[in-house]
Amino acid sequence: MDVRYLAALLLVSGCIVGGGEEADDTVEGGAKQVSIGTKRARYEQIREAASARDIDNAFLLAGIANDETGLAMCWSEATWACKGPASPDCGGGPIIAGSADGPCSAQQGGLGMFQFDAGTFQQTIAMYGGDVLTTAGQTSHAIDYAIWMVKVSAYTTDAETDAKARTWINQFDPSNATLRDQWIKTVVRYYNGCQPGWSCWTPRYQTYADGYDLAISEVGGLGFWAARRGTRCGDSPAVVGEIERKYLALGGCGSVLGAPITDETGAPDGVGRYSVFEKGSIYWSPQTGAHEVHGRIRDAYKTAGWEAGSLGYPTSDEYGVSVGRRSDFQHGSITWTQSTDTTSITTN
Repeated sequence: MDVRYLAALLLVSGCIVGGGEEADDTVEGGAKQVSIGTKRARYEQIREAASARDIDNAFLLAGIANDETGLAMCWSEATWACKGPASPDCGGGPIIAGSADGPCSAQQGGLGMFQFDAGTFQQTIAMYGGDVLTTAGQTSHAIDYAIWMVKVSAYTTDAETDAKARTWINQFDPSNATLRDQWIKTVVRYYNGCQPGWSCWTPRYQTYADGYDLAISEVGGLGFWAARRGTRCGDSPAVVGEIERKYLALGGCGSVLGAPITDETGAPDGVGRYSVFEKGSIYWSPQTGAHEVHGRIRDAYKTAGWEAGSLGYPTSDEYGVSVGRRSDFQHGSITWTQSTDTTSITTN
């Protein structure tokens, strides 16, 4: 467990106050509705930021932001709130800050569209980092918090580790009423801080359910959220995750590898993953990271049995040596000799 999320449990959105009840955070008058155009752009930002973290079903996150702030990020979009610190996503203007957590002059209350709150503005920044003042940072922290609360939730099943909680989120079925109920109860209890039996439970359940539904309906349905992730070359399969990052570092569609021709696939050992391209492959494992193999060296790697053979996973990209080119692997190397156009395998 990340202790900052345990510490922040009662600080994110709706602090608990004396008597076991939640403070009233309604604000009368002065509200400025975020335009649907701005909201759609922010939905896209949430979707893409989640995609960069390999998280699907980002409408779950957007539903929380809908309830917290109506997706307002900047004070100019919600002038009923307090002015927070300056944000680059607000043109250098102030980020939205909670106005029900004390006087604005105290510089305290939730920040941004997800209302992260660790006390004063500076305490919140100290806990979460400066990126909490950006849309991408807010979403990244919301992902971390969502994984944590799904993991510890009394309502979810088969989500007892970070990996299982991430899978729970990615495999969430919006047509499954049981999962929907589990998610909303989890949000009300672990994000908002309301407990079953308290007077806030039923109204909070309804408002978070409304925010969830709006995140889907306002963009025309689940198709918006089901947009395929990753890098493509035209209509090619997608490259995602660490393999995508390596691919882009090599030059993406214009690299020596060319366009992807398969989706990312799990290696037979159940540990690593790989993607195949027009002129090569990229392999990834937790121990070695992501590395490419191509050309004659890849041909020799294939003959040696790929990662399941004697060499294991690649530990370097192809690089130049005095006789030609070489790639290193967990248990050896493959060298291509230019003068003879031959390859040789050396094992450790």
